[in-house]
Amino acid sequence: MRSGFALRVSAIAISMAIVVGCGGSSSGSPRPTVAASATATAAPIKVRAAYGNVTPANLAPFYAKEKGIFLKNGLDVDLSLIDGGGKAMAALIGNSVEIAQLGGTETMSAYVGGGDVEAVTLFVPVSPWVLMAPASYTGPNDLKGKTIGVASKGGSSEVAANQAIEKLGLKLTDVTVLATGSVANLTSAMLANQVYAGPGHPPDTAALFKAGYKVIMDLAAQKVPAVENCTIVQKKYASEHKDVLQKYVDSLVQAIVAMKKDKPGTLPVMQKLLGVSDQDALSETYDYYVTQIFPTYPEVTPDAWNYSRDELAKTNAAVKGLDVTKVIDNSFVKDAQTRKLGG
Repeated sequence: MRSGFALRVSAIAISMAIVVGCGGSSSGSPRPTVAASATATAAPIKVRAAYGNVTPANLAPFYAKEKGIFLKNGLDVDLSLIDGGGKAMAALIGNSVEIAQLGGTETMSAYVGGGDVEAVTLFVPVSPWVLMAPASYTGPNDLKGKTIGVASKGGSSEVAANQAIEKLGLKLTDVTVLATGSVANLTSAMLANQVYAGPGHPPDTAALFKAGYKVIMDLAAQKVPAVENCTIVQKKYASEHKDVLQKYVDSLVQAIVAMKKDKPGTLPVMQKLLGVSDQDALSETYDYYVTQIFPTYPEVTPDAWNYSRDELAKTNAAVKGLDVTKVIDNSFVKDAQTRKLGG
């Protein structure tokens, strides 16, 4: 009996020695457990995202990445350029990325083509485009028989070109439309005289003006509704990763708020995104997009989508009559707004 008791006492003593040796104390507060420490320093969630064109419309996600806003919200976002809205949409549907920043018109085209996609933000609810032509242009008849350049078929630049052509009193059959692949390619094609005219917006318009181009139809001044740039996801991803997507949208709202308050701090980020060093062009672009166009809460509501759908239907009959509520989800922006994330 005595030997059994002694063994038990020894075991207890050894256990206490181990606890004390590991930092335990009978009077002090216990140290955090390994599990608690791991939770406190949890690695950010990796997200693959892409933007479909080098355009100021994509400034919010680029700013959120550059300024560390995504990381502050627990996201490690790999943000890459896939030049061209159609290519970016293909990457999204093919699961190469989880989130894509591109146009609402590409989204509607993809949806009627079988892609189970939806938009959760809209950054440019009015058209930023102006139709530009050479200085020799004298009137609408000069466009007849000419080639008009656009970034991509079914994209927002094509919709803008169609709107401008009709507002000039012409028919779409009066011109030939050539898709160049991206906004950057479109500007290059215009500067190289490979197309006669085409839609543009800041900062590309600065280079076009310097090359002698002029505005022949200003959709931007008319505040024509548009679904120019959105955050697009597959519905399955949105359903299965609501917390991640909410953090992503929160980051975009916070980026917009920060940009609106800090022009000097935003211009270098814009310069890096656009590859433009002309400070006057950058300042003009900031004033137009950040000050005038970007809403603090980038809501996706039916009005602009219905208008853009009807314009898109002129060249893509498959979207005619589309119930646009099937391709938009405003719940993530609404959640951020309910929490007054934008102030």
